[in-house]
Amino acid sequence: METIAVRAARDPYARHLGITVDTVEEGFASCSVKIGRDLCNFLGMAHGGLVFSLADVAFSAASNRDHYPSYALDISGSFLKTAAEGDILRAEARLVHSTRRTGLYRMDVFRGNELMATFNGTVFRKVSSGSCG
Repeated sequence: METIAVRAARDPYARHLGITVDTVEEGFASCSVKIGRDLCNFLGMAHGGLVFSLADVAFSAASNRDHYPSYALDISGSFLKTAAEGDILRAEARLVHSTRRTGLYRMDVFRGNELMATFNGTVFRKVSSGSCG
């Protein structure tokens, strides 16, 4: 069976955007992307959808590494700074809190060591039904 890291690295949408999955381990995942002209908005800055997608890929990899399958219920966040063509962005997702059915993760997006955006996401963890089903 493929690991979550391998499955996340093969995600068609992430690959289309040029996002690479760099690290996946218990309670943590990191991803990165280099901003190309095709990933910028009409103002010439990194598209907010790309920044969100980068955080979401890290969130998905971390949460599904911790419990498979996990499904996003909610993500909210703030964009703090912008990025431009040629910049390399890195997203890190970390487990903050876990229950049997849910997990809360924080996703931070960096340009170098500078925090650019931060998000919180909650996942639902599908638990297989018992024999009383």
